[in-house]
Amino acid sequence: MILSTMLEGESKELGRTFASIAGEIVRNGRPLKPPCAVIGGGETTVKISGWSEHGGPNQEFVLGAALEIGGNSNALVAAIDSDGTDGPTQAAGGIADQKTTARARVEGVDLFASLGHHDAGTALDKLGDCIVTGATGTNVNDLKLMLVFPQGENDQRGKEYGV
Repeated sequence: MILSTMLEGESKELGRTFASIAGEIVRNGRPLKPPCAVIGGGETTVKISGWSEHGGPNQEFVLGAALEIGGNSNALVAAIDSDGTDGPTQAAGGIADQKTTARARVEGVDLFASLGHHDAGTALDKLGDCIVTGATGTNVNDLKLMLVFPQGENDQRGKEYGV
């Protein structure tokens, strides 16, 4: 389902909102039944307050989504910039699933602090969850993708998708 091609607003908040749809799908079977894909596009933004370290809007979108889906949904969220670079980084974006917050705890990565310092890129890099495509030569739109799986398919999905 294409949710919208015009997502705008604060990246981390839109990431949480986007991911909350996964909970609705898994628990209530609406607006889709799993397995399914939800697609979004648009240009989300990051309001820099204080300092900025390493990251971009798509990486913050993914961390915001990770905080929402952690342990609550059987979903995977990815966000990339079509030009191949997200903010002032070499990454196009990132990827997260319901296990990201648990892996972050084990690795000593504070996702809340990473978002607060606009350091999503460092957090995703430490977790091995940056998406790097290289320059694409085009800048059409940012892509947000969410795959939602039926409950109980965590282990199999991980094997199939390398997560």
